[in-house]
Amino acid sequence: MIRRDSLRMWASSHVVIAFAWIMFAAVSGECQSSSGVQTVDCPTVGHQTAVADRDVGDAIGVTSPALLEVRASSFQELAHIDLRVRTFRSQSDYFRTRFSVSRFLLLMPMRYFVDVNPALLLSPPASDGVCAILAHELAHVISLSRGNRIRRLGLVRLISQRYTVKFERGADLEVIHRGFGDGLKTYRNWVYSHVLPSKLQAKLRNYFSPEEITAIQVKLREQPDLFQYWSLHVPTNLQEIQRTR
Repeated sequence: MIRRDSLRMWASSHVVIAFAWIMFAAVSGECQSSSGVQTVDCPTVGHQTAVADRDVGDAIGVTSPALLEVRASSFQELAHIDLRVRTFRSQSDYFRTRFSVSRFLLLMPMRYFVDVNPALLLSPPASDGVCAILAHELAHVISLSRGNRIRRLGLVRLISQRYTVKFERGADLEVIHRGFGDGLKTYRNWVYSHVLPSKLQAKLRNYFSPEEITAIQVKLREQPDLFQYWSLHVPTNLQEIQRTR
C-alpha cells in the first residue's frame, strides 16, 4: 500500500520517492499462474498454521523464499529485478513496496524492497489469500520497474486519491487476470476483519471488494477482451463493472 502522507513529505523536500506495496508470504510451494480468470494452485493451509506459531521476528525469513517462489512461478518477467524483503510496523497496513532512493538518485541499478508487517504472522490469512496478495504486490513491482527513471517521477501523482484508487485497483485487475481472483477475495475478507475501523472505508475505496472481484471474474469469462479495456479504464465501483459492455 502507498502511504500518501509519506509521498507528500518527500515531494515537499523535492526528492521523488515512490511507494508501492509489498508483500508477505507465510507459505511454501508453487503458485502456478493461469490465463483469464481461472484459479491458481496455492500452498496448503497446513503450512500456514505452522508459520503462525513462529516468532514474529522471523517475518523476513518466512517472506523471502515465498516471494521468490511466486515470482518464479507466476511473474517470470521480474526474474531480473533486484528484490529484497524488510519489515515495518503499522496498526493498519500489512504490506508496502519501495524502491531504493539512493540508487535512484545516483543512477545505479534499481533495487526494490518488500516491507512486511510482522503482525501479519500472528493471525495470517488463508494460503490462497497470501498467494494472491503476493501477486498483487508483484503487479506493483511490474509497474514501478517499467520505463526509465524519468517515468517514475509520475508516481508523485499518488498524492491524488483518485490516482491511488486507479493504481491499486489496476494491480488488483492484473492479479484477477492472472488467476488469483478467488484468493484475492479471501485476502480482502481477512483484511476487513483485521484493520482499524477508521481505515476500513479507505480499503473499500482503494481496492476491489469481494463482490466487485466476482463481478469482474464473470465479465472476463464472458468477454476476455474486457481486460485490455479495463487496463486503460480501471473501474472504480461495482456499477462501472456491471455497465461495461
